Amino acid sequence: MMVVLLRVVLVVLAVLSAPAGRASAQPAASPDLADRVGGREDLTFADLVRLVAPRIAASGEAARLRHIGGEEWRSAGPEAAELRAFTAVPARSGGSDRMVLLLDFGEARDSAAGFAVLALFDIAGEPRLLDAADVAFDRRTSFAGPVRLPVGEAGDLLVTRSTHFNSSQGYAMTALILLGGDRFELVDTISTLDDRACAFKRTQRLDIRRGTAAPFADIRATVTERTAGTAEPCDDGAAVPEPGTRTIAVTYRWDAAERRYIADSDAFAVLARENETRF
Repeated sequence: MMVVLLRVVLVVLAVLSAPAGRASAQPAASPDLADRVGGREDLTFADLVRLVAPRIAASGEAARLRHIGGEEWRSAGPEAAELRAFTAVPARSGGSDRMVLLLDFGEARDSAAGFAVLALFDIAGEPRLLDAADVAFDRRTSFAGPVRLPVGEAGDLLVTRSTHFNSSQGYAMTALILLGGDRFELVDTISTLDDRACAFKRTQRLDIRRGTAAPFADIRATVTERTAGTAEPCDDGAAVPEPGTRTIAVTYRWDAAERRYIADSDAFAVLARENETRF
């Protein structure tokens, strides 16, 4: 056990995260582990990671870490407890400043998905780990635009996306995760699929925006699907979809009685089933 923990700490302290992407559009950063957190001279990102890494390395602890999607998604933990990359996002919960890290531990031990831990920290005084959950729904998981949306008294909304690709299809599962009461709660997952064949190319792009309602803002998510023909010859006999554009939109509204966001339709569930027939 101690050997494994020591290995984790040494790997963690040696890892540098990947370069930040689209920094101008997203409030997420990919700092070095040695960088200071929140302007504090006495706290680094390595200090925060040390609060999480032993839980992942300890025997059985990773298996007990909840998955944000529920029991059917939970894995036995990563193949190797080695931190590969991390991303940081400042956030607010219940009117307090918090720090959120998305930690990539690579592949899960018992599934084709990855193992990505979303961790919430109180950094006002002595740093504390407040909540952690596996948010990997596929092989690679990262924050996705807009990353963080302030939605009022309910807290911040965080957006992650899990993906994998093959030669003709790209799969994505976007998770809308509410940060309220110092705990992560799943609002919904949205499945999108890009696919192409010899005669067409089809893309699905997701846009997430905050509404104007108060004190809890609506969340509006829209998938725009575009299908275009190609000039390539196609003689496989498969049906070719008509070129065109369609939109699938869902609005999530805060339900005061349920204390959660509720979708105004099942349109994304219908889209997910439709996409499954194209796999």
